[in-house]
Amino acid sequence: GKSPISISESAVWLNALLHKVWRVKSGGLEPRLSSSAGDILAESLKQSYSKPSVVASVSLDTFSFGSSPPIVSRIEIKGVDDDKSILYMDVDVGMLLHDAVLLLDIRPSSLEYRSLPSTKVSVNSLDAKASFRVSVKCSSDYPYISFLDISLNEIPRFNLRIEPQHESGLKGIDFGSFPIVSKWIKISINSVLAEYLVPQYVSIDILAWLKGDDKIVTYFGG
Repeated sequence: GKSPISISESAVWLNALLHKVWRVKSGGLEPRLSSSAGDILAESLKQSYSKPSVVASVSLDTFSFGSSPPIVSRIEIKGVDDDKSILYMDVDVGMLLHDAVLLLDIRPSSLEYRSLPSTKVSVNSLDAKASFRVSVKCSSDYPYISFLDISLNEIPRFNLRIEPQHESGLKGIDFGSFPIVSKWIKISINSVLAEYLVPQYVSIDILAWLKGDDKIVTYFGG
């Protein structure tokens, strides 16, 4: 059980921690999340039932959350477990992923563009606000935190722009202006985010990070 407390807390320490674990050598939180989310998104985009008729084919080329971690704006402590070893918090973050990369290979099905090769389409200008459930597993020894477990409380709303990257008959067209295609891509991204909703979570091994291990992140799905 949890003790029913609610206390606002400074976000400085968590922002510092996210900055440290976001990218660690060839590992860290961002590459693990990008790989997992990319696999889920690629599978979602392949589903024929969700693909709009104006798209003949689509595949995921590249996906990365980028080098900058989210910025924590609010921490509210919700309670502790019975033996006072786990601290439960709600955390609000702002995500302005200025160098995030999401490239799709899309071939339109319309007669006007059917003769063209597939076009790399960039989903950029991605920004959102999100609320997370975080549990902190404490220890009696330094660094006094052994694990951070992180879940989404709800699927966040987000803004994005979708445009072709290469010279072709589609260059300069903002796919976001086509409601069907834009909605389909947003639904596909939402299907990725749903994999991280409570009770599913990502666990960060703080002790492994301090030891210099590359694998510090584990996903626990439903």
